[in-house]
Amino acid sequence: MKLSIRMKIFLPVMLLLIVFPLTFWLVFRSSLDVHMNFNIRRSLENLAGEMDRLIGDYQEQYEEEGGQASDGEGQFRENELLMELRQLIQTKTGVNWLVLGDRYRVLHPQNYDDEPIMTSLYSEYLSQVSAAGESAWKEGEIFEDSIEGNQYVLYCRTVEPIGNQNVRCLILYSPLYDTREILDDVSGLVFLIIAVMAAVSIIIVWFVAGSISGPVRRLCEAARGIGEKKFRRVETRATVKELCELEDEINQMQEKLSKADEAERAFFQNASHELRTPLMSISGYAQGIQRGVFEDVSQAAGVILDESRRLTEVVDGILTLTRMDQLRYQVVPVEVELNAFVEDQLERLEGLAYQRKIRLEFHPQKEHKITTDAMLLSRAYSNIMSNCIRYAKSEVRTEIFRDGEWVRIRVTDDGPGLGKEELPHLFDRFYKGKNGNHGLGLSIAKASMEYMGGTVTAVSRENGAEFLMGMPQDCRSLTIEEREVL
Repeated sequence: MKLSIRMKIFLPVMLLLIVFPLTFWLVFRSSLDVHMNFNIRRSLENLAGEMDRLIGDYQEQYEEEGGQASDGEGQFRENELLMELRQLIQTKTGVNWLVLGDRYRVLHPQNYDDEPIMTSLYSEYLSQVSAAGESAWKEGEIFEDSIEGNQYVLYCRTVEPIGNQNVRCLILYSPLYDTREILDDVSGLVFLIIAVMAAVSIIIVWFVAGSISGPVRRLCEAARGIGEKKFRRVETRATVKELCELEDEINQMQEKLSKADEAERAFFQNASHELRTPLMSISGYAQGIQRGVFEDVSQAAGVILDESRRLTEVVDGILTLTRMDQLRYQVVPVEVELNAFVEDQLERLEGLAYQRKIRLEFHPQKEHKITTDAMLLSRAYSNIMSNCIRYAKSEVRTEIFRDGEWVRIRVTDDGPGLGKEELPHLFDRFYKGKNGNHGLGLSIAKASMEYMGGTVTAVSRENGAEFLMGMPQDCRSLTIEEREVL
């Protein structure tokens, strides 16, 4: 079963808010009785141990004196012992005591019969003594016993003589509490507090889950819009860091896709225009030849050939850009000596330069070798040179130099330079300047250089334009992922 993010967060938390308090209450209820009674028993054990040591000290002192003491001295020691025992017992909360003398008379507390618990305890002790001739309670041990339906922890000790005293037996006792009554009293309050806290927590979790699910839902809507080419900036008002980062990434992606979509539409419009013009010219001259309009057929045929050549160049340029856009062009890296490479390219461009009376300048210096795709480099360099030749007045110069790990080729002309309005669009597809040809040359140059991991830039100078081609020393092993980043 598929659930929304809000329900995925809300349901487990709600389950925890219900199960955890109930589990806590059950554990608390079952452990409270054990814990309280354990503390009572441990407290009585500690008190009994301290009492035994105190009585032992008095008895040891009495024996060292030869076991003889006057009535006054014995009474004094008895009172002193009882005073110290009283101070000792007062330090233990919840523990009481009975002091019995000869004939089981209660010596302390004197008003014991005002306390129902002491009265019941004393009566139980006397009943066991009268029935068995002696107490059935365990001498010198901590034990539990039930008296009139109430549970007690008891400690009973017979006191050896330390003089002519009346003390014969000490009884320590502490009631074992029935926690059910306590829990019954606080159950309503505890459950009310738990219910209020759970309700508040559920409301808070519901809104917190909504603050996550709402932005995610809006991001999903934006993703659907991208699939439908509806590029609208999304604002989720998210407060979660990861969602804010995702929102920024989606908005940036939408901006890039929107620009790419606009560029694609412009590309097809410009491509259709560039293709239509030579096709219409070819069609018109062909119909003229067919109908005998032209007296000089060779002239018309020459126009058709020129337009066909132009059409072929446009189609080849479009196919080249398309292959590189789709990462289908296979880079073939070879070692290229740049001096020889430039000289060879200049020989091929000599005819175009001669027609326009442009001088091509290149003075080889230090040899530079790189590993790159010679075909792409040739296409990029020749397109840049062709552009400079069209705009130069008298000269186009080429220089090669090393820049760190890169090798750069600088091409400059002495033409009118580049206008500020031209620079941002210089490498756009089908963007043509005043003397432009097809509007694909520089865009192919840029795409070729970037496909090999290089760069190409253009700046305008006072005495012409400057193009700077940058190439890494080795473009081998460029993966698809690396070219996607370029």
